[in-house]
Amino acid sequence: MAGRVVSSHPGQSDDGGAEPRGRTLRSDTDREVRRGRVTEGVAGRSGRRAVRSAASEVAAKSTRLTKDDRTESEDFVDARRMESRKSVSERLDSPDFGGPGLFARPKVVNFPERLAERRQAYRRRNIIRAAIALLIVVLVSLLTWALLFSPLLRLQASQITISGTNTWVSENQVFDIAHEQAGKSLILVDTSTIETDIGDLPGVTSAEATKRYPHGLSVTVKAEVPAAVLKSDGGSLTAVDREGRVLNAVNASVKGIPVINVKNAEKSLDNKAVQQALKILGTLDESMRRKIVKVEAKTQDSVTTKLSDGYTIIWGNSSDIALKKAVVDKLLENPKQLDGAKTINVAAPDKATIK
Repeated sequence: MAGRVVSSHPGQSDDGGAEPRGRTLRSDTDREVRRGRVTEGVAGRSGRRAVRSAASEVAAKSTRLTKDDRTESEDFVDARRMESRKSVSERLDSPDFGGPGLFARPKVVNFPERLAERRQAYRRRNIIRAAIALLIVVLVSLLTWALLFSPLLRLQASQITISGTNTWVSENQVFDIAHEQAGKSLILVDTSTIETDIGDLPGVTSAEATKRYPHGLSVTVKAEVPAAVLKSDGGSLTAVDREGRVLNAVNASVKGIPVINVKNAEKSLDNKAVQQALKILGTLDESMRRKIVKVEAKTQDSVTTKLSDGYTIIWGNSSDIALKKAVVDKLLENPKQLDGAKTINVAAPDKATIK
């Protein structure tokens, strides 16, 4: 078989005939497009789209030249001699691609200057925070000093007032307890401690301490009269409360207060018979206490009181004293039901007897 002759002439085919001029042009155009892709190499998807668009326009123009614009004297069109197109960067910035707002190039950042700006912002923020923290500490310190340690709210002894005391509860004793808090800020004054200490005084049933800002304190005491007065053989009188605590010395009349005759007032307070008598007398109403002319307590279960109207009441001991009082009051309200009896025995309140 005869070998095939390849012609090197751009217009000749392999068999010596003339090759169509448009075919040659397209081949050259393809090579030019590939060469253009290399020279125009652009990283990124938008760059590749621009290159493909440019290549399509070149191919379309070369085709039009092949079909419509070629002259009889031209053999073929060299794409390398065609009018150059805009670069990819120019096309990206053109209005057809949305302008620089859509495909704007990133701003070149000066990293040392940016780092210096950030450090300055951090310093400014830390200084502001430190200043605020210092201001808060100063304000809290000043407020603490003003409220707790300055003379602004200091309790003054001259502004401590006492009320409710009587002959048997000394006002001086109450004042001495309250005066222990003088010189302190009213915020630090412990009123509960004051009330407890005053309440432990003999004859005091309750106490209430109230702060009077900015410098005062008022103490209200509820004091009771003595449950009885212990009369010793030597004639000395000792006032005691229902719990057997000694009250102030008796310098006044003891009228209206029951009297218990004992040998020694101090030692008698340990006697159980005397203790039971004090508990009973301490619970009686004031009207009945004033009628008592004599108290006998030979044993702890035989406490007896004699009234000024001639009645004798045998109480026994202090157990069930509320019921015993109710029975006695009921009988004394209507003396007719006693049928002339003068002795009421409520040692056993549910089986009270009269004679």
